[in-house]
Amino acid sequence: MGFQHFWEEHVVLKPKPGSFGADDPLAIMYTNEDMDPIKRKDRTYAWYQMGLFWIAEGFNAAQLQVPSSAFSLGLNPGLCVLACFVGNTIVSVPCAASGYLGSKLGTNFPGTVRASFGMQGSKWAMIVRAVPCIIYYGIQVSLAGQAVQACTTAIWPSFAHWKVNAIPASANITAQQILCFVIFWLLSLPFLYLPIKTLRYLFVAKSVLVPLYWTAMFTWSITAVGGFPDVWRMPSVPLDGMSIGYLFGICANAAISGNATFAVNIMDISRHSKSNKAAWVTQLFAVPILVTLTELLGCTMAVASSILYGEVQWNPLVVINSFENRPGKFFAGALFVFFNIMTNVTGNSVPLANDLTGLFPKYINIRRGQFICAVVSFAICPWEIQAKATTFLAFMGAYTLFLGATTGVMMTDYFWVRRGYGINISHLFKPRGIYWYNYGCNWRAFVAWFVALAAFIPGMVHGMGVKITNKGILNLYSWNYVLVVVFSGLLYYVFTTISPVPVRTDDEDLGKLYLVDGLEPEIVNGVPSSYEGNTDQGSEPEKRGFKSGDISESASVLV
Repeated sequence: MGFQHFWEEHVVLKPKPGSFGADDPLAIMYTNEDMDPIKRKDRTYAWYQMGLFWIAEGFNAAQLQVPSSAFSLGLNPGLCVLACFVGNTIVSVPCAASGYLGSKLGTNFPGTVRASFGMQGSKWAMIVRAVPCIIYYGIQVSLAGQAVQACTTAIWPSFAHWKVNAIPASANITAQQILCFVIFWLLSLPFLYLPIKTLRYLFVAKSVLVPLYWTAMFTWSITAVGGFPDVWRMPSVPLDGMSIGYLFGICANAAISGNATFAVNIMDISRHSKSNKAAWVTQLFAVPILVTLTELLGCTMAVASSILYGEVQWNPLVVINSFENRPGKFFAGALFVFFNIMTNVTGNSVPLANDLTGLFPKYINIRRGQFICAVVSFAICPWEIQAKATTFLAFMGAYTLFLGATTGVMMTDYFWVRRGYGINISHLFKPRGIYWYNYGCNWRAFVAWFVALAAFIPGMVHGMGVKITNKGILNLYSWNYVLVVVFSGLLYYVFTTISPVPVRTDDEDLGKLYLVDGLEPEIVNGVPSSYEGNTDQGSEPEKRGFKSGDISESASVLV
C-alpha cells in the first residue's frame, strides 16, 4: 500500500475529530507512489553498490573535461589535478550529508526540501535543480554523440566527409554530429524504462569496465608521448590576464560543480540504501578518490593531444576521434556510449524526474519525468556550451552557485536548526502542517538564498561576457560554491535564531513509524492507539502497542 493511499484513508478522509485538514482535499496532492518514503525492508542498495555508484556516475566526459579545460587556459597539468582533488574533497562533505538524509528519511529531494523551504516554496528549489539537469542531459548527449561518431567513422571512414559543409561553421556543430546526437538520444531511451532499484546492476557492469578502460586510455596517453613530457613541469601561463589563483579556483569549482548537483541529488539514490552509514561513508571516500582518478585521465589525454596534435584538445571525444587505429577508435567510442548512458540516467534524468514528480505528483511519475527530460534536452543546443572551454567552465560555475545556496539552507536546517528533533516525515506530505510556514513558504530560506547569491552576481555576469576588471571580485567568484554554501547556511541560521521555525509536533510521526520503521499499530476498538514520545529510543514503539510487520496487511482496518 502506498503512502498516498494510507494518507487518504487514515489522515485526510477519515481524520480524528478536531484534527487539522479534516476537509482539506489539497492533502492528497503532495505525494504519489514514487514520492512515497521507502520502507527500510524494501530497500535494495548494499553498501558496496552505493560506492560503485561513483564509478558509474563519476566516469563521464564532462568530468574528463574539467582539468583539460583549465589546462587549455594555461594552468599547469599538475595543478589542474590538484585543484580537482581539492574540489572533490570539499564537495564530498555535503554529498555525504545529503546521502545520510535520504537514507535516514527514505525520502527523495522534493520531499526532503519541503522541511526547509516550505510545502509551496520547495517548488522553487525543485525548479532550480531541474533546469541544470535538462541542460546537462543535453550536454552529455552531445558528448556521447561524438563517441557514436568515433564508432561510425571507425567502421565507415568515409563518414568523416559526409555532408561536411552542409551546416555553417558558426553553428558549432556538423551534420555528422547532429546525426550521431540523434542516434545516441534514441539509444538512451530504453534505459529510461528501468526502475532505480534495477540500475544498481548496471553500476556493477560499468564498475568492471571503467578500470579496464581507464588503464587502456591512461597507458595510451603516457606511451604516445614517451612518458610525462616537460609540460608537466613547466610553470602555468594563464591566458587573457587571468591569475594562477583564479584559474586554480575555477578548476576546483568546476570539479565541485560536476558533483555539486549530487549534494542534493544523491538522496534520490541513497533513499534505496539498506544502511544509513553506507549512504554517507561511501561518499566521503569515493568522491575524492574515484572522481579525481577520472580527472587525472582527462588531464593526461589533454597533455598528450598538445604534444601529438600541436594544440590542446580539451574535449576527450575529439582526441578519440583523432585515433588512426580503427579498432581502438571503435571500442573507445562504444564504451563511452555505454558510460554516458549510465551517467545521464543517474545524474540527470532521474533527478529531473523526481523534481517533476514533486511539482506535479498527480500527473507525473519517475518514468514519465525521465522521458520529459529526454524530449526537452533535444530542443536545446548543448553544443554551444561545448564550443569553448571558457564557456563550459562558466556554465558549470554559474549553476553551482544556485545549487550551493540550496545545499547551505537544507543542511543548516537539518543539522543545526532541527538537531535533536529531526524531520517529521508525515508533515512533509501535510498541507498546513509545521512545514507550511507562511502561505506555504519559509521566508527565512528564501531571504538567505537570495542574499547569499548577491555577492557573486558580478562574477557570474563576467562569466557570461560582461567585462569585470576587479580582481578581488573575480577571485571571490572562483570559489563561489564553498562561499555560497557557508553564506546561505549562516544567514539561514541567523534568521531562524531571530524568528524560530517550528521543530516539534504534537502528533506522532506516522510516516516514520509505518513506512521507514515498518511498524504496525495494534488496533483497539477499531482505532489505532495514541502515540507519544520519541520513537527512536530503544524499543519504545513496542511498548506503545507497535509490532514489526507490514502496514499493508492491516492499514485497511484503520478508521
